Amino acid sequence: MKLTEINTENITNETIKKVLFNTPKTYYQEADCLIIFGCHIKELLTERLDHAIKILKTKKIKKVLLTGGIGVNGNFNESKYMKDILLKNGIEEDKILIEDKSTTTEENIINSIEILKNNNLIENKTIIVLSSQAHLRRIKMELEKQLKDYDYKLIYEYPKVSLISYENIINNNELRNLVVNQIKKMITLIKKGNIDDEEI
Repeated sequence: MKLTEINTENITNETIKKVLFNTPKTYYQEADCLIIFGCHIKELLTERLDHAIKILKTKKIKKVLLTGGIGVNGNFNESKYMKDILLKNGIEEDKILIEDKSTTTEENIINSIEILKNNNLIENKTIIVLSSQAHLRRIKMELEKQLKDYDYKLIYEYPKVSLISYENIINNNELRNLVVNQIKKMITLIKKGNIDDEEI
């Protein structure tokens, strides 16, 4: 079953799990770049940063790209906030790249790709993308569409304990609506030709 074949009027918990909570696991010890996606909800951003700091202190990561400006629903600069936290936790400033103009996921990706290109961090490189698990599939699909002419490896990371874990979203209508809207957004982007359809 493809994403565009999902009945958007009745998105079941099973469909949510298959589409958003079925992230591939990859074992690795090093990578060329870790991209941390911003979020206007500080609780979610803190989850991501805590996980990122663990990665940066236990793996060999050459560069960290922080992506996110002041989001549509936000009131602070996400990248600058993330940078402050990383510096306070001993991450070297010369390792950090900043993308602080974007206000949406699409802009995060387009702007981040330009920074990756300018720093020779795509071709034959290993890139880790870190966000909430429910956000990763859309990021993956948008990156794959934008980087179809490059040879690179993507690794997916997300906080294992999260406000928007599968267990939490199936028991909270507000959170469930957030992830249902994420799936609907992906289907809309496929229909517009922004990303490619794929099996769920």
